[in-house]
Amino acid sequence: MQPPSITESPNELTSDIDVASPRGIVRLLHAADAQICGGYRGYPAICDDEVTAKIVRVIRWAAPLMGREDAAIIISGAGTSGRLAMFAARTFNRFLTRRKRRPNFRYLIAGGDLALIKAQEGAEDDPRQAWEDVRPLIKGKRRVLYVGITCALAAPYVASQLLGLLRRPGARCVLMGFNPKHCARNVEVENWDRTFADVVGVVSARPSCVVLNPVVGPEAITGSTRMKGGSATKLLLETIFALAASEAHIAGGSGKCPSLPAAVRECIRAYDAARVAAYEQSAEIASLIELGGRGLRRGGHIYYVGSGSPGILGIVDASECPPTFGAGFEDVRGFVVGGWRTLLGPGHDLSAEGPWYRISLHDFLAEKVPQLTRRDLVVALPSVGGDARLGDALRRSRKAGAAVAAVETQARVPGGISPDLRVRTAHLPRSMLPGAQVFREYATKLVLNALTTGAHVLSGKVYRNRLADLRISNNKLYHRAIWIIRDIMGVSAATAKRCLLRSIHGVDRVSPALMRAKPSRHVEAATDAAKVVPRALIMAGSRATHADAEKILRKEPVVRAAIERLKKASKQV
Repeated sequence: MQPPSITESPNELTSDIDVASPRGIVRLLHAADAQICGGYRGYPAICDDEVTAKIVRVIRWAAPLMGREDAAIIISGAGTSGRLAMFAARTFNRFLTRRKRRPNFRYLIAGGDLALIKAQEGAEDDPRQAWEDVRPLIKGKRRVLYVGITCALAAPYVASQLLGLLRRPGARCVLMGFNPKHCARNVEVENWDRTFADVVGVVSARPSCVVLNPVVGPEAITGSTRMKGGSATKLLLETIFALAASEAHIAGGSGKCPSLPAAVRECIRAYDAARVAAYEQSAEIASLIELGGRGLRRGGHIYYVGSGSPGILGIVDASECPPTFGAGFEDVRGFVVGGWRTLLGPGHDLSAEGPWYRISLHDFLAEKVPQLTRRDLVVALPSVGGDARLGDALRRSRKAGAAVAAVETQARVPGGISPDLRVRTAHLPRSMLPGAQVFREYATKLVLNALTTGAHVLSGKVYRNRLADLRISNNKLYHRAIWIIRDIMGVSAATAKRCLLRSIHGVDRVSPALMRAKPSRHVEAATDAAKVVPRALIMAGSRATHADAEKILRKEPVVRAAIERLKKASKQV
């Protein structure tokens, strides 16, 4: 089995985050986030000369294509990467529309638009579907710029699209991730004759492709690339395309940047200033985490209600909690004024697909407010221009007994209501993209990530800084789970795999045929199952049967407490 890469390795800064106070959690998250721009060990950092040169190269590729009908700029990824692809495409299409230019950004997410809200089983592991997804977007286009994002250099969805586009005249490609190339996943992809590492080798040799892979260090919670990986993705995409707009004379001002490398570094410094400004509210963020963690421990919920881009970031943050922490889908939900129309524009309403896809503020008021209790936390995320209905939503939530808070990076909650808690970030840099609040959005993302990460830490979903209760919805998470069990319990990879399969399939003996089965079979069985990894950890650390492990977790649902009790008992025997 391939050793874990940097994005899958534990961060030495946060090894005791699961026993830290809320204020301590914020301090540790801040330290980890500082590595995004500050760098990690001796690896190339975002602001290093070699990385800056690659960014400049991509900017010069993008500038002539922006706003052209015969060109397409495609941003693609799975999970968080795909959601941020959507967010960036939305930002730049709105910008081009305001400038009366063709909105020619397109996004792809493995599993389609349903995956914006709920992870789709195994979608990122299907290279054939990946190519079918990209084909309609390039039809009839003379020139294509493709940006494939996979933080761990691991997603077959992106690898397949890269290979296909490299054979197409007029296409240029960018592979974006946050591992060194030698850490690219070298694991068999089912129904394909390549590994991701094979694709990296091909891509690296092509002049029509750039591998943009600064190393931002391990995540604060191991493997949770929704955090630093997601933040670095947003930073890079916006820096590239905002400066490309300036190069193309679309953004207004005095014309071309006198020095693109200097402009790139200035943008990166501005994002880092936004990080500092966000964490200046550490005490308020810690109080928010405490409210959220207390609610989740008692069976409550965290609800985001927002408008504009802050509301969309709330939906993105909420959608990442079930696969990351093994949380119930309803534990953290996001709602935005205008629902799908705000998210994707007219003609994309998926509300009829089921209750998970009802994401408008109206849905929150109709379906959630009547069920609110004092165990729940409702967080308002207002945008510039605001919407008075957010103030009404907070008033009605408070009347129902819920705690109410606001994260105000762009504007105050309208309507004159005073929330129980405010996180109000000031002194943020001025956006380099007219009409878009990119640095305020960045600060919002950091605060929301801190809230849900800290709340799940406090509710026992993390062991040290490892994800101890993730949902296994794809090949990457299947292999990650094996490493987590091996690392925490100090067992062999074979034992870790056997215990994981026992937990997934509900058996005490794993047959040779089950051991040889393809990962997709196990992913299919595990995707909607609860407590898969905690059960496996307990079985790996004791002689517990599957039923015994279930009983132990019912008695002690906090994973670290259950495991430490087992370890203590084994030492006494």
